[in-house]
Amino acid sequence: MTQLAVKDVQDRLSHAKCAVCQHSRFGIDSRSMKEDGEWKGICLNCYYHFPVYTDMAFYLKTQPDVPYRLKEIPCLNCDERGVTLDFRIVMSVRESLYFVTCRTCHHPFVERSYLEVFE
Repeated sequence: MTQLAVKDVQDRLSHAKCAVCQHSRFGIDSRSMKEDGEWKGICLNCYYHFPVYTDMAFYLKTQPDVPYRLKEIPCLNCDERGVTLDFRIVMSVRESLYFVTCRTCHHPFVERSYLEVFE
């Protein structure tokens, strides 16, 4: 499992919006960091907590549709298709976000996951 730096995850979380207050200031609760790659993100404005999943190798093995979806995601920078999944969050029952990086130009961006949204 590739170990992500907490600061890198926190920086990239700023590209999301809180499900409660719509602000984009987040932190990682270091007390919640588990060896299985599950962390707790926290909105620094309203203190809303949400899960951050960093073990993408296990996730990709257990979710057979996701690798196919990642091959089809176009980069926002170069329009080439195909990204790597760095980590994901479940902001609410209606919003799950993939934090991805383009395989061609290495541009990091956020992609909404329609595979995990529950009605």
